[in-house]
Amino acid sequence: MAIAARPGLRERKKLRTQRTIIATATALFAKQGYGATTVAEIADAAEVSPNTVFKYFPTKADLVFHVTDVVTENLRKRIENRRSGESTAAAVVAWVVEDLPELEMPYAELLRGMNRLVASDPELSAQSRLRLARVEDVLADGFATDLGERPESMRVRVLAVIATRGMTDVWSAWHAKHVADEPFDLGTMFAIKAEYVESALSAGLAAIETLPRP
Repeated sequence: MAIAARPGLRERKKLRTQRTIIATATALFAKQGYGATTVAEIADAAEVSPNTVFKYFPTKADLVFHVTDVVTENLRKRIENRRSGESTAAAVVAWVVEDLPELEMPYAELLRGMNRLVASDPELSAQSRLRLARVEDVLADGFATDLGERPESMRVRVLAVIATRGMTDVWSAWHAKHVADEPFDLGTMFAIKAEYVESALSAGLAAIETLPRP
């Protein structure tokens, strides 16, 4: 396996700035609420200009869902670039174990408060549903290729929903149990998620054989 190139200085600086802004915004959202927090306040607390915040996060909601968008794009690339003969189901399970921890663990505190934050604001609730639909679409494209069917077909969508909801259901159950933990360590959650999604997709692949083909 090829070793991934270490990001350059400019990319590392960009990543540090993004994480600083997100961490600052997360703390302010928790303290005074999403709606009551302005981008100007976030910029001031993060010691950057408002233009810098908008450079990385065009809307305030993007501060909340940046990690979700990064995860979704990474999943898309993992599925599109899967090895010859590797199924989408196998690629997703491997991705949860191999790639997802590195993407999500730096944002543990944001993820700790994510459920409550999203539920507190109608805009965030709507954006959360939109992001979840994007994940489902990414998965559907992979399953469509595997099955030789359209991404909109019933059998494809069943598998995409199983994978999407499997990941979110494990997260919700684990989060409810561990949200008050100090530190908020996501480490154990990824193996549980991978095992659950693998079992759910195995059952789903068997179940879709009973469904009519288009």
